[in-house]
Amino acid sequence: MKKILFLLFLLNLFACSTSENQEPNILIFLSDDQGWGDLSFNGNINLSTPNIDGIAKNGAAFDRFYVSPVCAPTRAELLTGKFFIKSGVNGVTRGYERMNLDQSLISEYFKEKDYKTGVFGKWHNGSQPPYHPNSRGFDEFYGFTSGHWGNYYDPIIENNGEITKGKGYISDDITNKAISFIKNSEKPFFTYVSYNTPHSPMQVPEPYLKDKNIVLQGRYSDKENIKKTEAALAMVENLDYNVGKVIDSLKKYKLYENTIIIYFSDNGPNGNRWNNDLKEKKGSTNEGGVRVPFFIQWPKKIPSGVRVNQVSSVLDIFPTLIELTNNNSDIDFDGISFKKYLYNKNLINNQRKIFSYWNNKISVRNNRFILDNENNLFDLKLDHRQERPVNDKFSSDYNELKKAKNIWKNTVVNKYKQSIKRRRFTVNELNSVNTHLPARDAEITGALKRSSIHANCSFIENWENKDDYIYWDIDVLTSGKSNVELYYTLSEKSLGTEIAIEYNDQIIYKELKTYHDPILEGSDKDIVKRIESYTKEFSKLTIGDIDFKKGPSVLKLKTSKKVGKNSIDFRLLVLKKNKV
Repeated sequence: MKKILFLLFLLNLFACSTSENQEPNILIFLSDDQGWGDLSFNGNINLSTPNIDGIAKNGAAFDRFYVSPVCAPTRAELLTGKFFIKSGVNGVTRGYERMNLDQSLISEYFKEKDYKTGVFGKWHNGSQPPYHPNSRGFDEFYGFTSGHWGNYYDPIIENNGEITKGKGYISDDITNKAISFIKNSEKPFFTYVSYNTPHSPMQVPEPYLKDKNIVLQGRYSDKENIKKTEAALAMVENLDYNVGKVIDSLKKYKLYENTIIIYFSDNGPNGNRWNNDLKEKKGSTNEGGVRVPFFIQWPKKIPSGVRVNQVSSVLDIFPTLIELTNNNSDIDFDGISFKKYLYNKNLINNQRKIFSYWNNKISVRNNRFILDNENNLFDLKLDHRQERPVNDKFSSDYNELKKAKNIWKNTVVNKYKQSIKRRRFTVNELNSVNTHLPARDAEITGALKRSSIHANCSFIENWENKDDYIYWDIDVLTSGKSNVELYYTLSEKSLGTEIAIEYNDQIIYKELKTYHDPILEGSDKDIVKRIESYTKEFSKLTIGDIDFKKGPSVLKLKTSKKVGKNSIDFRLLVLKKNKV
C-alpha cells in the first residue's frame, strides 16, 4: 500500500511539474480604429464592454500605451518590435504596407519555438508570397490581406491563399475560426485575432444598435456624427461579445489559466466621438491618434488589478512575450520588455521616450510630457487635452525632448525613408501555390479608374477605351507555369468581349461568353454612407497557363476586342502555380 501511495505521489508530482513547465499559449486581440475611450473600462457610459474590461481587471491595464497613427504601421511594429519605417513599411496600400523579408516576425519566432500559429482577420502587411501571412510564420490564415473590407456579411474571404466565402457577420466568423484553431491545436498556440471593426464601412447586426443612446460626447461634439458613433460603439460591443466567446472557449478546453491574453487597438478612433477629450483622432501624432487601450492578463502568472503608469508602446509586445515565456533573442528591438512593470506598480523609467510618426509629422513623449509636431510642449499630467503649451516653464524638458526628436528624425526617419522605394509584386514564390494580384496593386492607363480613392478593396472600372489596360510590375521569383484565374463582371450588352493576358512574348486570349452584371452591395447594410468603395460579387473565369521566367517583368491585362460600351470591371487575378 505504501508503494502504491508513493507511486501516486510521484505521478502527481510529475504531473504538477509538467503543468508548471508547459509553455503558455498566446492570444492577441487587435481591434481596428477603436479609440482609448471606446470602452466602459475607460469611463465611456455610452456602451458596455464587460469581457474586454475583464482582461484589464484580471490582469494589467496600461494608462499610457501608444501605437502608430494608422493601421499597417502599427501591425508591422507588433510583428517586428521595430519602428515601422525600419521594416520597410511606408504606407497602407499599393505594396507600401509590406515588411522587408529580412525582418524577423513574432509569428516566425514562436513557430520556431514549436507553437501552432494562426492569424484570423485583417493582415494588412502584404498580399503576395513571400509577404503573405502563410509565408511569414503563420500556419493558418483566414481573413483578408488588405487594409479594409467592403462587405461584412457573408463576405468573400481568403483561407490560406484560397478564395472562400465567410458565414455571417465578419467578426463573428473570424471568432469562430479562431476558436476552432485553438480547440484543434495540439501544441501551444500563438493566435492573432485581428478584427477589422469598428473600421468603416459602418455595418453591424441590428441587435447591437437597438436602444443605443449617446449621452456622453467629447470636445469635438460639434463635428460628431451621432449615427456613426452609435454604429462604432455597437461594433465594439459586438467585439466584446466575441472576445467573451473566445475566453469562454479557453475555459471550456481548460486552456484559460495558462494563456497570455492581450487586447489593444491599432490607432485612435475613426470619428469625432468621446475619447476622454484627447486631441484629434486616427492619423494624428497627437494623443487622440496614438494612445489606445492596452490590457494583458495571464491568470497563472500576472497579478490581477495592476495599473501600469509607465509609458509603453506596441514595439514592446514582442520582447515582452519573449521574456514572459522565459525565452531569449538576439533581435535588435526598438521596443523594451515591460514584464517588470507587471510586478512592481511603483517602478518607473522617466528616461523612456515614445516617438510617433506619420505624414512627415513627429511627436515625442515621456512619462509626463509630449512635444508635438509643432514643437509645443504639453504637461500631460495636468493638461491631457494639450491646450496650454509649457515650453518656457519647463525649458529643460523642452530642450531634452526637442533634441531627442531631432536625433530620431535624422537617425530613423530620414535614414530609412531614403531606402524606401516602390517594389515590384512577387510572383511564383517557390513554396507557395497561390499568388493574388488584386486591383488595388495594379497600375492603370487612360480613362480607367478605381471604384474608390481608397484602393484597399476597390475594383477597376470605366473600361470604355479598348486601348487602355491594367498592369503589374512583377518580380518572378522562380520559373514555372501558373494558371491564371480572372475575377470580373461584364454587362449583357458586352457579351463577346475578348480579354488578353500578356507577359513578355506570351499572350493568352479569352472570349467572354457569359455575362455577369450584379448590383453593388452594402448600401442597405451601412448605418452611415461610406467613403470607401461598394463591392459586388465577381465571377471567376479560368484563362490559361503562363510560363513565367525568373526575373523582373510586366504582366498586363488588356481588352483585345470590345463589344458594347464597356469591357470588364476587374477585381482580381489569381495565379495558381502548376504542380511539377
